[in-house]
Amino acid sequence: MWETGKSLLIQALQSTAWQALYLLIPLLLTGTLIHFCSNLLEIFALRLLGLKAYLYLIAWPGTLVHELGHAIFCSPFGHRIDKVRLLSFSTRNQSTGYVSHSYSGRNPWHLLGNFFISIGPLLLGSLVVILSLRYLAGVPVGPRRLLANANSLVSAESIFSSLKVLNLSLRGLAYGLVRSVDWTGWRTWLAAYLILSVGSAMTLSREDLSAAAGGLGVLLLLGYAFNLALALTGISAFQPAGLLPWTLAGCLVLIVVLAVLLPVLLVLWLLVKLTGR
Repeated sequence: MWETGKSLLIQALQSTAWQALYLLIPLLLTGTLIHFCSNLLEIFALRLLGLKAYLYLIAWPGTLVHELGHAIFCSPFGHRIDKVRLLSFSTRNQSTGYVSHSYSGRNPWHLLGNFFISIGPLLLGSLVVILSLRYLAGVPVGPRRLLANANSLVSAESIFSSLKVLNLSLRGLAYGLVRSVDWTGWRTWLAAYLILSVGSAMTLSREDLSAAAGGLGVLLLLGYAFNLALALTGISAFQPAGLLPWTLAGCLVLIVVLAVLLPVLLVLWLLVKLTGR
């Protein structure tokens, strides 16, 4: 009896680990890189411009997107929004906006919501960057192309083939930026401004990271409970391979965002070095 129960527990744990590996880990790793890149963008922009100029000239669109990213995930997960400040130009501190929300600590759905509410600025910010590239700058980064590239990654026979497909995708993005973008048009420079503003506001606070970690833990526990229930009833566990193209498409979106933010970060870093700030 004990051996059977132990086997079911291990089976559910293995299923949960594979599901997390396929569906969560790639997105979390890429999102973490964007978080650090965004943090450096904000630091360098502040050093170049100072707090007041940064708030008035650069930060305010990104701050709006950041706080909306938190707010839009509150209602779907049953959180009550108590107070919202989407934007403040106060220079007393660098907290330019906030979303205050309340929830039940005993409700698993509410606790799960903390994960998505906390990473909301990354999700909405990435969407704004992609839309700016596609509809303002004219870079071909539509969902069909990203999903096609993701399917190519899935069908690749080896890790080297996958890297080759990823390299071709990024080269296509670079080609689109260099060849298909009208650098003399106002739309391109508006896209560049939005990418700088939103990109520097996609960083998460310590409170966001802590809440996200708690929500992620709840997500994994719920997944484990679901897999254990399937194991007890003799039903095969959910196989994540079928959703892998969609997961990789999401990763490609984040990689595109990261690939666009890195050159901006490099330019700001060079300006900081040149000006000695």
